[in-house]
Amino acid sequence: MYDYDVIIAGGGIAGLELGAMLSHDGQRVLMIEQAGHVGGRSFVHTKDGFELDNGIHLVRFGRKSALAQVLRHIGKEIQFQPLGKSYLIDRNNEFILFPTGPSGFLTSGLFRFPERLKALGIMLQFKRGQTGALERYTVEEWMQGAGIRGGLKRYFNLVCASMLVCPLTSVASAQALAENVNRVLKAGISVEYPSHGWRKDILDPLEDALRKNGKIMTGTRVESVAIEGNRAAGVRVNGTVLRADTIIVDIPSQDIGKILDVRGIRDERLKTALGLVPTSGISIDYAIDGSISDISGLLYLEDPVSFGCIVSNLSPGIAPPGKSLLTWFCPVHNEEMKQKDKASAYQRRLESRIETIFPSLKTKTLFKRVLNLNMVDGVELNIGQLRDKRMDYGIQGIDNLYLIGDTTAAPGAGGDIAHESSIECYERITGRMHSAGNV
Repeated sequence: MYDYDVIIAGGGIAGLELGAMLSHDGQRVLMIEQAGHVGGRSFVHTKDGFELDNGIHLVRFGRKSALAQVLRHIGKEIQFQPLGKSYLIDRNNEFILFPTGPSGFLTSGLFRFPERLKALGIMLQFKRGQTGALERYTVEEWMQGAGIRGGLKRYFNLVCASMLVCPLTSVASAQALAENVNRVLKAGISVEYPSHGWRKDILDPLEDALRKNGKIMTGTRVESVAIEGNRAAGVRVNGTVLRADTIIVDIPSQDIGKILDVRGIRDERLKTALGLVPTSGISIDYAIDGSISDISGLLYLEDPVSFGCIVSNLSPGIAPPGKSLLTWFCPVHNEEMKQKDKASAYQRRLESRIETIFPSLKTKTLFKRVLNLNMVDGVELNIGQLRDKRMDYGIQGIDNLYLIGDTTAAPGAGGDIAHESSIECYERITGRMHSAGNV
C-alpha cells in the first residue's frame, strides 16, 4: 500500500485546487513545492499590513468561474465583488467610459455613432459563435479585414492586452479573442475580485482543504518523476522515491524536461509544449496613505498599453484602515521583457504616466513595489499556441501521470486556464463530474 494516493509535484494554484478537491473527497494527498510557499504566481505577499498580489489577480467570471466551482466543491462559498465603471484615461488625462458590457457601447465617448452599431453587431456575432475561421488570423489581421478603425480599434487593442495579456495585436490570436469574449457575454460577468482578498478567501481555504487528508511539503525539490515500465510510480526527492497511485505534475510545460526524461516520449503535443512562449509584464503596486480615488473599476492606458485598479476599493481589508492599494500591470511581449533596457523603459514610462494621473502619489506613497515578471501566464495566446497545440492532461504511453496548469489545453485565457485545468483534470482522474457541477 502506498503512503499516499496522490502526489502533486509543484504547488501552483492549479495543483492546490486539484489537491484540495481530491483531499476533500477523502484521498491522501502529498504536495511537494520547491518554494517556501504554495500558490505559485497566485502567492500573496504581506508588507506593513498590505496584501500584495503578484499583479492584478482579478477572477474572470467571478462567482461563475471555475475557481468558484472548485471552492464550492470543498464547501467554501465566497463573495465576489463586482467592478465599478471602467475608464480609458487619454493623453489629456480625460476619463472616458470603457465598455464592460453591451450598454457601454451606446454611452461611451470612445465611439462615433457608426462604431457603436458596428460594435454591437460584432458582440452579437461573438455571442452566437458566428466568427468564421479565425484560427489562422491575428487580432490585427481580423480588425483589418473587418474594417475596424478609430475608437473601436482602440477598444479591441486594450481588450487584447487585458483579456489575452498580450500587448501586440499583430501576435495575439483572433480566435482566442472571439472565444473569450463569447464566454464573457454568455456568463454576463467579465471579472470580479474576492471580497476579502486572495489570501483569506482563496489560498487559505484551499490549503486547509488539502491538509484535511494530506500534507504540504515546501522548500523541497522534486528531482524527477519515477517511471516504471509504462506507468508513473512516484517522485524522487533527496534520492528517495516517494510512491503513490496517481502522480500529478503542476509546473509550466517549458520546465517539464527538468523532472521528466522527454527524449523517448513520442507525444508530439508535449514536445511542442516544451517551447511555448509565456506572457510577461511589469507590475507596480502603490501602497498609499489615504485615498486617491473612489473608482472601483479598471483604468486603461494606451501609452504604454496597460491597466490598473485601486484594489482596496474592491476589498478594503487588503489595506490597513485609512490606507489604499493601487496595482497596475503593463503587459510586455516576452522577447522585449528579456531585454533589460526595454523593460526599464516601459517601467519608467508607466510610472511617469500613473503619477501624472494621480499627482498626490508623490506625497502619499508609503512604499512602491515593482515586479518584472518574465512569466505571468504560461502561454501566450498567439495563433501557434491555441488549445490544440498545448499539452493534454496526460502523456501518451505513460499511465497514472497527469499534467495541469496554465500551459495545458484547458479553455480560457490567463490564469483562468489553470483554474479550468484543475476541474477538467479532476474529472479525468476520477471519471466523474466534480460535486459543484457546472455553473
